[in-house]
Amino acid sequence: MNWLARYGRMLGGHAWRSLAYAWAALIMMTVSVAAQDRLDGVYYGLDGARGLTIQLQDTGTGATGRITAADGSGQAIQGRRQGGSIVSDLIFRGKRGSARMTPKDLGLGLTWTPADGSGGDIVFAFGRRGLELPAPSPSYVPETQLGARVEPHIFVASYEFWSPETVARLYGGMEDKYRSIIQLFPAIQTDLIWKLCQSGSQPAGLGEALRGEGVTCAEVDRTIKAAQKSDAFNGFKRRVHGERADAESAVRCARGIHVPTVCIASARRTQAAAMSLETVKTVLRGI
Repeated sequence: MNWLARYGRMLGGHAWRSLAYAWAALIMMTVSVAAQDRLDGVYYGLDGARGLTIQLQDTGTGATGRITAADGSGQAIQGRRQGGSIVSDLIFRGKRGSARMTPKDLGLGLTWTPADGSGGDIVFAFGRRGLELPAPSPSYVPETQLGARVEPHIFVASYEFWSPETVARLYGGMEDKYRSIIQLFPAIQTDLIWKLCQSGSQPAGLGEALRGEGVTCAEVDRTIKAAQKSDAFNGFKRRVHGERADAESAVRCARGIHVPTVCIASARRTQAAAMSLETVKTVLRGI
């Protein structure tokens, strides 16, 4: 199946070279959803898998469907359930192997393993159709390019696309004044808490943030996952991205890396955010 081989070559040739890959990274870095959550629906390829579409229908014991290229060629999927994943035979680069499709919060991850054990696994990321994926900020920095020191405005611009562990580590080491600025933007604070709650260990500052907002990780996770089943999640993410530029500017100004005229306007917007009665709890109620 030459069409699938072409996408395999693309994955290596373009990894981390475009902001489009940020969303592929985000899909793969989100936690796997519960085993009872089904892979059912239409999923579109990201970055190296761009142009590929997977259609799946849950059968109870697995899933059937098809993986299709932009030109219409493709292969049937006859998948069986293994734990929380669906596994199906799939020919790739002319070789037989198996494709493991694992549900993620925002889509699915596909890992192809050759049947003869030669070579390594090849990983693709797919987003679930119906979820909008806004473009990253111009200030976005991929996780693999982070240095020893990460400026707080880079954190605000990029945390969505980093692993929960990296976000937790950097948030834990952030100065309190920058955490306080971020907290003024309720949608970003909600989104950030959702990411922090996915980390393996409770980072410094998370407990205080939860108590201050009057919410729990379970409540945040449950609400946002439920929103992904409708357009409510898209609306929430649009609000996060609507606040992001102001939050970035506020942090930059606090760092002294913006010109005064910009910071005067930023201060007005930050003051308006501070006077708002919005909290993480009210954001969750509105999702």
